[in-house]
Amino acid sequence: MVSNLIRAMDAFSDKKVLVIGDLYLDEYIWGDMAEISKEGPIPVIHIKTRTYNPGAAGNTACGLSALGATTYVAGVIGYDANAKIMMEEFRSRGISTDGVMVDDRVPTNTYTKITAGGFHSPRQEVLRVDTERPRYIDRETEDEILGYVKKIVSGIDAIVVVDQVAGVATPRLLKEVVEIARANSRERPLMVGDSREQARELRGFDLILPNDYEASLATGIKIVDEEGLVEAGLRLLREGNNRNVIITRGKHGMSVFEEDGTTTHLPTFAQEVFDVTGAGDTATATATLGLLAGLSVTDAARLANYAAGVAVSKMGTATVSREEIRKTIERQEAISSLDKNMALPDLFDRIESLRMMGKKIVWTNGCFDILHAGHITYLQRAKELGDVLVVGLNGDSSVRRLKGPGRPVVPERQRAIVLAALSCVDYIIIFPELEPTHIIEALKPDVYVKGGDYTIDTLNPNERKAVESYGGRIVIMPAVSGESTTEIINRILATVP
Repeated sequence: MVSNLIRAMDAFSDKKVLVIGDLYLDEYIWGDMAEISKEGPIPVIHIKTRTYNPGAAGNTACGLSALGATTYVAGVIGYDANAKIMMEEFRSRGISTDGVMVDDRVPTNTYTKITAGGFHSPRQEVLRVDTERPRYIDRETEDEILGYVKKIVSGIDAIVVVDQVAGVATPRLLKEVVEIARANSRERPLMVGDSREQARELRGFDLILPNDYEASLATGIKIVDEEGLVEAGLRLLREGNNRNVIITRGKHGMSVFEEDGTTTHLPTFAQEVFDVTGAGDTATATATLGLLAGLSVTDAARLANYAAGVAVSKMGTATVSREEIRKTIERQEAISSLDKNMALPDLFDRIESLRMMGKKIVWTNGCFDILHAGHITYLQRAKELGDVLVVGLNGDSSVRRLKGPGRPVVPERQRAIVLAALSCVDYIIIFPELEPTHIIEALKPDVYVKGGDYTIDTLNPNERKAVESYGGRIVIMPAVSGESTTEIINRILATVP
């Protein structure tokens, strides 16, 4: 799957995407607090740096361009100094601005954020200044934007509508953009929508991407648990006649709802969060290109999840590159491969998250001393019984009590490393006791697997009772004939003169 995500990004450069929606200019002023003003109890900031970045639909367009797509943007700006700055920011990123309309009756939407710190005080945002929230654009401006869409629709692969409730995404524009896309004589462009307050108005889209708050607002469903989340996602899917819905959930990851009713929950990955500004725009841009590159909606969401993780690690409104995403994917996979050996509290939390995603948990346990073909076959067959295989590994002390002096041949940490190298093994927990009953009781695996010459009546009675207490399934896996650690040791000893 990982290589599939990375390969998909190679196709981004071939894609052409039009972004329609609200255009903001994000202005960041960075400085140092020098003193408190003598004219009032306010800080005096000495400005060190001033940076600009297009926001809202503009940031989505910048994100698409940074990922390699040929990008067009359509929206409305004022006739002022901030409009000139925004247009230059677009041009410097190679984004076509032919669809940007100028209206001298309104100011260019601008967010100004002032961040400062003192000699020993932390740097933080001390003031934000916004232009007044605009009204819907008039019919004449709607006509101009829709005319531009009709002009270029035959040459683009996707249309992304980004609504920050700043007036461009009117009910008429939302309806007619979808109709223009459907009427295109060429292959119909992919329709993607993202709206802050009116996700319920996004209808007939191939994909919409609200966050959990926006989904709650659009459906009237208070999302406080998985049940409410699923109900809201399916309602947006069906009542809006949308093909797919991705609800972004911050630290809880993303949830994907597909047109056939399939629901998939994707956990987030560990990351240091500096600023969440623009993470949703990054997710929208990446998911759009992922779908255009041939990924399933779930894999496109996985890729978007990685991209959003990069975005929140940056200060301010920021874009991410394919190389940054690739490195993040590779780094996370490397961490995951080393993260199979877990203590019970961490493993419990991981299993609960996986169970919430609908995964079936399989458990088996044993010594696995001198890993051989019989072990491999057994573990592969065990994994086939579910989605996630957890291996309970007898610690050195319990192996000695079970097998006698001289065992184990391989110490527990080395045995764990060898098991972790197997793709069929997802997690490992080492236990020093003779039996792992307390672990089984905590994790409650869906399937409990035992191999060798066991029968249901010769299983450890405590382990059997634990599994049966919550309705788990017990599977006896036949041993591979002629393969055992003891037989291997005996063959080795027989060769010693």
